[in-house]
Amino acid sequence: MALVLPVSVTVLTPATSANLGPGFDSLGLALQLYNRFEVEEGGSDPFQPTIAIHGVLGQDLSSGPDNLFFRSFALLFEHCRVKLPAVRIRMSINIPPGCGLGSSATAVVGGLMAANELLHLRGKHMPKEELLALAVEAEAGNHPDNVAPALLGGLVATTHVDGQIHAIKTPFPDVLKAVIFTPSFPMDTVAGRKLLPASYSKADVTFNTGRVALLLTALQTGRYELIGEAMRDRLHQPYRQALFPAMPDIIDAAIAAGAHGACLSGGGSSLIALTSSHFHGVLHAMQETARAAGISGTGKILRADQNGARVIRARRRTRKGVSARYGDQFCWSPARPEEDERGEKRVAVR
Repeated sequence: MALVLPVSVTVLTPATSANLGPGFDSLGLALQLYNRFEVEEGGSDPFQPTIAIHGVLGQDLSSGPDNLFFRSFALLFEHCRVKLPAVRIRMSINIPPGCGLGSSATAVVGGLMAANELLHLRGKHMPKEELLALAVEAEAGNHPDNVAPALLGGLVATTHVDGQIHAIKTPFPDVLKAVIFTPSFPMDTVAGRKLLPASYSKADVTFNTGRVALLLTALQTGRYELIGEAMRDRLHQPYRQALFPAMPDIIDAAIAAGAHGACLSGGGSSLIALTSSHFHGVLHAMQETARAAGISGTGKILRADQNGARVIRARRRTRKGVSARYGDQFCWSPARPEEDERGEKRVAVR
């Protein structure tokens, strides 16, 4: 008797740090911290998915049809004009929402990647890179700086040209690690953007464009001693400081402890320091400076994720022959083993 298993897919999507100081709305880096999404076909109502959210960090996320992962999942089916299947979703949340590490971007990209894998069974598969425009459409602020590295991995520069989004990925130096300090409070991205001016002086714009060029060149050539100057910013951090007054002191402490440079991660509240040594010392300095200001928080030392979102497991319907009594069977496909983020064997990396 054939064992009939439901079609399912599991996707890992990395955290991201946007801006990296001067690259406002244009630079983003993928990090080795992941949200995990599992989708299994089944149920009766395509528009009322069953969503289970695991992890204390996801306790405030919606488990209804307005869930961002599900909305992004449904968006690709709508875009491809394919009937939406009923699904059960399991989400394992390891990235704190609202803290500048791209948690919402993982939901958007994860939903699109999971949908794309299921659409592959229906002959509607899209190249990974072509998902970017839909990811920007689904992202709340329609900004590519978080969704692009979440999708592609590495360090990604993005811009709009004639209504199209261009994203160029470059590998991030392995010698550098990101030291992340995340305060116990989130920062509202919308509130932070409202603090930004409607226009900037020529001096401030020139300051930032010069530092973006310096940052990219320093990373490419290994001139890491220039990163501190290159990560300085005049377009958003000085204004967002109103929501996080201790930010400059914590950044200065990271650099004094040996970091090459540090800045606000995305819209905050997390801070990111880039360093090639003294990793724990840098983190300790950031935590102690925050504690002296009455701020508690958590810390992580992370490498860059060079691959972006990926399917780590897929169970799909394949035609393996018809028995006397049973037709289609299910199998794991393809059967090329890899390792997932916990060192376990997986299949179907795409």
